[in-house]
Amino acid sequence: MKRYKLGEIADVIMGQSPESKYYNTEGKGLPFLQGNRTFGERYPDFDTYTSVTTKKAKAHDVLMSVRAPVGAVNITPIDVCLGRGLCALRMQNGNQDYLYYLMKYYSSQFNKSYGGTIFPSINRDEIKSLIVNIVDDKYLQQRIAKILSTIDAKIELNKKISRELETMAKELYDYWFVQFDFPNAQGKPYKSSSGKMVWNETLKREIPEGWEVTNIGNLTTVVTGKEDANFSSPNGKYKFFTCSQEALLCDTPAFSGQAVLIAGNGDFNVKHYSGEFNAYQRTYVLIPENQAYYGAMYISAKNQIQAFKNGSNGSIVKFITKGDVENIPFILPNDDSIFYQINKLIEKIELCERENEELTKLRDWLLPMLMNGQARVSEEKGASVSQKDDTNRFVLWKNTYPVAARGEKNDTVLRAMYEVMDDEDK
Repeated sequence: MKRYKLGEIADVIMGQSPESKYYNTEGKGLPFLQGNRTFGERYPDFDTYTSVTTKKAKAHDVLMSVRAPVGAVNITPIDVCLGRGLCALRMQNGNQDYLYYLMKYYSSQFNKSYGGTIFPSINRDEIKSLIVNIVDDKYLQQRIAKILSTIDAKIELNKKISRELETMAKELYDYWFVQFDFPNAQGKPYKSSSGKMVWNETLKREIPEGWEVTNIGNLTTVVTGKEDANFSSPNGKYKFFTCSQEALLCDTPAFSGQAVLIAGNGDFNVKHYSGEFNAYQRTYVLIPENQAYYGAMYISAKNQIQAFKNGSNGSIVKFITKGDVENIPFILPNDDSIFYQINKLIEKIELCERENEELTKLRDWLLPMLMNGQARVSEEKGASVSQKDDTNRFVLWKNTYPVAARGEKNDTVLRAMYEVMDDEDK
């Protein structure tokens, strides 16, 4: 390891915002980033553009926030216009991935300079003066970056798979529980094949003969968590669900099972989780008595909450009541087996999420070890891993599996989804 000032190994480009009259959302000019508002896990999203560029970051530059909160880092995949809340960092030897992980490790030092309080802003000289210890070998830098970026790539792929699986689950729900084109005894779409329909007064529409309409309150006891926000523990073993999108951790569970969780205020997000957990006092917990209803209950609740928000006619909805949740309609088929495919898709999503939690822990453990020299990487190139040649089986699955067979999904994503399926589902 060798000690450097950051300015000795990387160029620093400070941002400068153009006049707001040049901003647009139509994609004219370069994407414009004022600060870290649209930063993602690794790459930023773009929702603002500018027709006039003041300071430009090149594709693959490391972006760092220079205003509170100082130190957030991303990599830009394309050229962007830099606003005054960001700087771009460019490794002089070209190892941008290594620089990205180096800054993820060292950027917290800016806040420590103020005794742990939030650093209001940093300037070019302060950035260039940051002391870093690096592996002074370009190939070993690449190896370190490869190890960490491979983990991040798998995390991102799992997120993409989860998004696609959720889309598939929602589409299946729509086909089978809204359009009622579930497979009949001959494997054909029920309603489109003239399946018998009967009028339902609750929904004010026809539903398949033998099906019923009830509400969630008849299928589960709707309860809320009992804990306040201070109940969370950063090193806890169990999930702690609040009204925010991301779950926290805690030391003691209060619930166990396959649960649908609805935020009672805030953005009213709806989540699903299987296992032991605890919940905030304004979070509704729904654990269906019949586990077959799990996936459909999640999608039904999510659809209804969205309709609830859309139907507010512009007024501010401050909270959702227990009665609102209990009265969410739920369609009951005459055969629980119809729920199977939706539940399997939700199960695969949760499998990806659990894997990502483990991968994130591994990456966060490896990052300081690799950056401070406690762990060393091998200089030998790893052997390639052989894979089972089941291309024909994959093609058959792709052409017959519901939703995938419609040909609307990217082949790479479909292949990844196929790999996480159990043999019985292929």
